[in-house]
Amino acid sequence: MKETHAVGLGVPTTGKLRNPLPPVALTALRAIQTTKVCPKGFQFFLEGQSPLGIYVLYAGRADLSVTDVHSRQMVIGTAMPGDILGLSAALSGRYYEETAVAATTCQTGFVRCQDFLRFLDHHPEAAFRVVQLLSHRVTTTLDQLACLNHLPPRDVRQ
Repeated sequence: MKETHAVGLGVPTTGKLRNPLPPVALTALRAIQTTKVCPKGFQFFLEGQSPLGIYVLYAGRADLSVTDVHSRQMVIGTAMPGDILGLSAALSGRYYEETAVAATTCQTGFVRCQDFLRFLDHHPEAAFRVVQLLSHRVTTTLDQLACLNHLPPRDVRQ
């Protein structure tokens, strides 16, 4: 399966990020976050947990995985600097759709759900960027499903 990435607001400056937020919005986002260095193996959140907030990944990598119908963990992507972990869950208020674990030591900014929603309400350019990011995620997920459709059947007893 091809490598995929989580969605990002363009906070760090890396080649992957195409549309960073305006400076005013970035400053406002930084003002409401708590920064933290997380060791390799740190669990940001688990699939099915109620969302507490989002993590903006400034440095390091995080593995994103889901549990299949046979209770096996499947890595579905890798979050890189600039990506946002837990975005969809924070917006919906339902649950985290995947598990996110630090693959390396990570530097992050954590923003509680209610603070992030208030931030989006006050910064429409950031809200529009989130819509773009979620649209990209839907497209990426559909691409992944199309790839799975072309895999040969596997014996689940292995």
